[in-house]
Amino acid sequence: MNDLVGMTTSQGWLLNSAATFPQDQTGGKFSSCFNVSRDGQRAFLKALNLDSADILSVAKYVSEFQYEQETLEICRNGRMQRVVRLLESGQLTRDASFPSIQRFVPFIVFELAEGDIRSSVVSKNIPHSWRFTVLHQTTLGLMQLHSAQIAHQDIKPSNVLLFNNGDLKVGDLGRATRRAQVAPHDTDIVAGGIKYAPFEQRYGFRPSGDWAEMRISYDVFNLGTLLTFIFTANVLPSKVLSTIEPHYHPDNWGGSYADVQPFLQSHLVKTVQEFSDDLPSDFRDELTKMILDLCHVYPAQRGRWGSKTGKPNIGPLWLEKYVSRFDVMHKKAVLQEKINNA
Repeated sequence: MNDLVGMTTSQGWLLNSAATFPQDQTGGKFSSCFNVSRDGQRAFLKALNLDSADILSVAKYVSEFQYEQETLEICRNGRMQRVVRLLESGQLTRDASFPSIQRFVPFIVFELAEGDIRSSVVSKNIPHSWRFTVLHQTTLGLMQLHSAQIAHQDIKPSNVLLFNNGDLKVGDLGRATRRAQVAPHDTDIVAGGIKYAPFEQRYGFRPSGDWAEMRISYDVFNLGTLLTFIFTANVLPSKVLSTIEPHYHPDNWGGSYADVQPFLQSHLVKTVQEFSDDLPSDFRDELTKMILDLCHVYPAQRGRWGSKTGKPNIGPLWLEKYVSRFDVMHKKAVLQEKINNA
């Protein structure tokens, strides 16, 4: 789609050059990204690319792109400070020689991030206080989405974006879903990236309870996998599934998810215990409890930790306790680092 370079959107964003982003950050192979600018401000534009799309799939890709646009508009109008900001959405018009389905190109302009957190968090030189900042701000982003009855469904390191002022924001809402309106991809068995998908998705199981249990519980699980990756560089679901007997692996399992849950939970506990030594010693016990709580194999059981009632906090406030705990842990880590450097 290099023919789009040089075009200007209706609000004045000039497409300067094609941009490259990791596949799992741009929302799929049917998107093309561009560096754009306006009055000295830089941003990036994501355009729906149907040049090589199967004609039978075009309607789905268009509806998914429009759904993402609408979701981002809700986030912008709700002034969600920890969610990447939509700057403009609309349509570009290509040369008349293109077929109509390729001639009119939907696009989204986002504020420009410096990158994502992947390369930073795996560095041993990064202080633990900053890792807790990542968790705190990401959890705030999820809370903002959940308060608007939006589930992200694809939280992973590449979708936590770092900005040059030090802010961190949740990005890529291409797999998000809203309680008020069914998403085109809601029928997909795995909502987001398969490596970070909750166990129930890998086994093809859908909770039959409330929308929050079905959708927000995915975000709760993904927060646990993010926590694990930030401190240990392990992708928790993959790590757990690599330890189980082939017969119980989701690729081979022919029974129900209920039947495999106890077995899977025991392997989760064992796996977390095995890499717990990689967690910072001052926070090891608490972080271990957090991971086991957030990533519990029973969707409805996630979020018991920190609950006054001992029951899951199903609903928009599911992660409220985690916001405050990550903030406290950040402050403790800052203090400890000052003492160590004195």
